[in-house]
Amino acid sequence: MESAQPLAVLGATGYTGRLVVEHARELGLPMRLVGRNRDALEALAQPGEEVRVADARHERDLIAAFEGAFAVASTAGPFLEIGPKPVAAAITVGAHYLDTTGEQEFACRVYEGFGDSAEERGVVLLTAFGFDYVPGDLAARLAAEPFEDEIDEIVVAYSTSGTRTSAGTRRTVGHVMSQALVAYDGRLVPSRFGKTTRTMRFPFGKRTVVEWSGTEPLTVPRHTRVRRVRSYVRLPRLAAFGGLVGPLVAPIVKASGRFGGNPSPDGRMRNRWTVVAEARAGGRVSGATLEGFD
Repeated sequence: MESAQPLAVLGATGYTGRLVVEHARELGLPMRLVGRNRDALEALAQPGEEVRVADARHERDLIAAFEGAFAVASTAGPFLEIGPKPVAAAITVGAHYLDTTGEQEFACRVYEGFGDSAEERGVVLLTAFGFDYVPGDLAARLAAEPFEDEIDEIVVAYSTSGTRTSAGTRRTVGHVMSQALVAYDGRLVPSRFGKTTRTMRFPFGKRTVVEWSGTEPLTVPRHTRVRRVRSYVRLPRLAAFGGLVGPLVAPIVKASGRFGGNPSPDGRMRNRWTVVAEARAGGRVSGATLEGFD
């Protein structure tokens, strides 16, 4: 493994970055830790691991930090604010790219702004590659499997319990509340949090779900012939009004990231989630359900 190209983890010393590093080590991947603080990086690094100092806002430094890596995992957010240059730098050096964003608007910019360049360079872009929104995309594809012709609609809904969020996630939620959202109706169309609500069947019964900023409207039409795609989260119907006041309360939510700690391993394990998807075509309905924890 000594001669293998490393995985470069940007934001390695952050909460999510440390989790990525931990699991990459378990897989035996050669590591390159990238961030702004050399002392913190060197304290985290294990023997044989590389350290590179770079700021997510400085593309030239990122290119130097990523050179020679087989892939880049970016955990540095908020992504709409500081995420574009790591994408560009990864493409420049010919490294595959993935990130842990939950920001739909950023994911949209990755597809629209960098897709052609990545294809020309022969690298893969995997944006929003975390709980949000990998299970939803997988469930949508599973639900679509029985249909050979174009599907009328695919809807995906998330439900969580016992959720504990990191400080970075709380800050990012504040950013998302003031960002533009889209849905898919044969093309991407403007939407907002709570623009539509519906009832979805979960293993524990029917529940109200509210439209939110899932990336399924971006990803599902890339692999499935479908006319309409919506993404939802289980919340009371009253929560739909949050989309009308979101930009007003976004600064308060951002500030909440300054207080409270990050989830402990035990706290993460107490989290339970369920993702359901329904595909409809010509009066037929097919569904898929994924469940997990942490």
